[in-house]
Amino acid sequence: MRRRKDAEAFERAQRDKLSKGTYIARAARLTVKELAEAFLKECKLRNRRTSTLLNYQSILNGYILPKFGHRGAETIRKEDVKKWLAELLEGGKSAELVNRIIRVFRTVLFHGVTECEVIERNVLQRFRPFPKSGQRLSRDAFTEDEVTALLAAADPHERALIGLLVFTGMRPGEAFALRWEDVDLTAGTALITRTWDWRGKRFTQPKTAAGNRTIALSGYLVQTLEQHRKLSQAGELVFATRNGGPLNPANVRSRMWLPLIQRAGVRKLDMYSLRSTRATLGRVAGESAHNMSRLLGHSRSTLIDQVYARSLPSGMASAVERVTSRVLGEQPKLRVIEGGSRRDIATSLLDVPTAATAEKATG
Repeated sequence: MRRRKDAEAFERAQRDKLSKGTYIARAARLTVKELAEAFLKECKLRNRRTSTLLNYQSILNGYILPKFGHRGAETIRKEDVKKWLAELLEGGKSAELVNRIIRVFRTVLFHGVTECEVIERNVLQRFRPFPKSGQRLSRDAFTEDEVTALLAAADPHERALIGLLVFTGMRPGEAFALRWEDVDLTAGTALITRTWDWRGKRFTQPKTAAGNRTIALSGYLVQTLEQHRKLSQAGELVFATRNGGPLNPANVRSRMWLPLIQRAGVRKLDMYSLRSTRATLGRVAGESAHNMSRLLGHSRSTLIDQVYARSLPSGMASAVERVTSRVLGEQPKLRVIEGGSRRDIATSLLDVPTAATAEKATG
């Protein structure tokens, strides 16, 4: 898929031609249904993830095609779509669903502009999403103390996976696809070149070019992975089933993650929240959004603060201390506050390598 800048440049060129009276020939006239079929075919050729394809097909078959499938793609007008979406909202559809419809329809029309060249412009290019009033964030970030509790309650195999996710921001699918040949424990690095698509039962490339990256491993992670490798059966994958195959995310959630959450006594967040936790802890520690975006595999640093990072009590307290010391010339004071301590997270975790240690401390 080409980038949005390409589409915008193409639209400007077409408008210039029209303003000068230049005739613009269309290679073909496609209905919205035919354009959607061409779009899905292109997605499959480019090995898009199965979950992404299922999302596109669900929205197209359930909403867009029944309404606009018979119409020529070049006849779609912004007012038509706007009126239809308003009717969906009035009929009880959620703003989240309507915004998904907008994204899919816009992507299909984008394909019609840049790839098929059957329409001059994407009428949904700058269509604003509807506000999701009253809806809470679907994910949150764990505090430093919650991360400590999770790792203390985990067994060596669990600790290797959880530690890798929370300290590198790696996607779970990327961790499930990680091979030992991708990990250099001497250099302290992990190479991310693929992800595990469970629904499609295949390994695929990362979502974007920025997803192909080399991640630095801390000394804690190197020690944890070394212990995990000694206890694991020799195989290709770092995290695998008993027969050496890739993990099933649903099984990991039910058999490992949910019991671990209960043992650790922390909030019931999903595993993907560990990615938000890495972004949050990094920003609290003063890491730049640029570096964080490269670590998480994004080309746009704005996504870090817009999507992933959350506010932590410890981070807010740290900011207050820094501002006060800057104005009054005082040294920042370390203090324990509710919801998270001011200890350095990486240092404190070195003191809790096993669940047994935590039991002795509380016993």
